[in-house]
Amino acid sequence: MFEPLLIVIALTGGFAAGLYDLKTTNVPDKLCIFMIAIGLILNLLTGVFTKDFSYFIDSILFGGLFLGFGLLMYYMGQWGGGDGELLVAMGVLLPNVSFVKTYFPFAISFFINSFFIGAAWSIAFSFYFVYKNPGLSKKFFESFKNPVTFSIALAPLILSAIFLNFNFLFSLLFLLISVLFVFYKFSKIIELAFYRKIPVSQLKVDDMLGEDIPRLRLYKKHIKGLTEVQVEKIKKAKRYVVIREGIRYGIVFPLTLLFTLLFGDLFLFLV
Repeated sequence: MFEPLLIVIALTGGFAAGLYDLKTTNVPDKLCIFMIAIGLILNLLTGVFTKDFSYFIDSILFGGLFLGFGLLMYYMGQWGGGDGELLVAMGVLLPNVSFVKTYFPFAISFFINSFFIGAAWSIAFSFYFVYKNPGLSKKFFESFKNPVTFSIALAPLILSAIFLNFNFLFSLLFLLISVLFVFYKFSKIIELAFYRKIPVSQLKVDDMLGEDIPRLRLYKKHIKGLTEVQVEKIKKAKRYVVIREGIRYGIVFPLTLLFTLLFGDLFLFLV
């Protein structure tokens, strides 16, 4: 009943949150909470008017599942709290979409698509980060001057060439191993570059802490952005502090939603 409005809210709010994340490295909590509340209210009203509460039930179900996954990623240190909130908002707003044909329920297809699009975005963002920091590419190539590292990267390529005429799948497997190892080394260089030591005078709200400060009970594993109170405490206690950036992931969710609305399941689209 409110499907067009829910789609507009999800896309508008999602892109607003994603672009804000690109600019500030923080997804706005209040916007995500507003989207979740609107999704629950409109899906409940759909049930009241149509006597069919399946949308409301699915809204709670998929919102809860996405909340659990978001918390898991948060405590594993992979996502910020805002990323999980935005994922929940998408699940609550659009658990199902009537005009999109998907192999799974719409919210699950959206969720699966997000891994593909998220991987592509992470790679693109990493290359952009290297472009903005030219010294990183030098460190990356220098890492292969180590004979062990060079051998680990080269050996699967040699095996891939050997197996090319005998077994294409084995050849492809060894090639994939080599590519994954090179990308692993690339990601480790990027990860180190995300940490910066700055004077506390430059510290600001929503910065991500890159070190533990036990006496203030502040730890880098709590990757939600710093509050104004926490910033003031750090400024009084230290002269320098390590902060970290990360892949600004929020934009992945509205991009995934737009793709899913237009094309459905990405893995079927690729096939």
